[in-house]
Amino acid sequence: MFDSMIEISDIFPYLCGLLGLLLLWQYHEKQVLAGRIQAIDIFDRSGMRMYICATPDDEEICEACREVNGLVLLPSQVARKDFSPLQKPCANAGKCIVVLAGLYGAWLEARSVVGRLRATVRTGPLKLSEPEISALLNGKWESCVSAATDRCSVQMLTALSFEKSFPDSAIAGYRHVIEHAKEVHDLPLVVPAYLRLTEMLPRQGRINEAMELIEEFDNRFPRNKTGPYYPKEKQRGLMSIKKTRLKTAPPAPKPQPAQA
Repeated sequence: MFDSMIEISDIFPYLCGLLGLLLLWQYHEKQVLAGRIQAIDIFDRSGMRMYICATPDDEEICEACREVNGLVLLPSQVARKDFSPLQKPCANAGKCIVVLAGLYGAWLEARSVVGRLRATVRTGPLKLSEPEISALLNGKWESCVSAATDRCSVQMLTALSFEKSFPDSAIAGYRHVIEHAKEVHDLPLVVPAYLRLTEMLPRQGRINEAMELIEEFDNRFPRNKTGPYYPKEKQRGLMSIKKTRLKTAPPAPKPQPAQA
């Protein structure tokens, strides 16, 4: 019995240390979500190795925002004070969507982009072409070790690229982000996903779904609360305008039965 007491006393300090680290980690997460820790803390601890700027496949996106589509950045670049990927101001009164999707990128195509990014830090920005973005997203990311970490970002990037060519896939991607974004590095994607999805659903004649989504948005982000990942006033205003338009929109045409 005396020996067992000695063994317990030997490991007790280590157990206390582990408990202290766990409490510290939980406290840090709460501080991040409350916005009390600055962006540099978030990006440095996120585990991301690169950030990709992306805009929707939409003619209404202004030229200044469209120019940064495919821009690849290091976390240290994104974490700079007052960072903006835009070289010129948005010409659409801030209505454009520019997403920064973080990736660890453990699959082959992503590792290649990370290597190119690190090699071009001193020579200028790295910008992926549309075929290069497609090759990245079509890689075997689901079978690599970073799949769980990268899933929401890949879904978001894919949805932004597929709005015209594969609208159903884009809608599913935005819904995935809205429902599954829980980690700190995924939370900035949620509001853009809502905004794009409420644009796409009416185009598909799914007015009721769009109205329900706006109600969900209002409940998820009440006006009497604030946070680092809450919508800005302009974004809330856009949602209000969409809601008013949808209320007065004519009913969607019923699908015609297929002819034999």
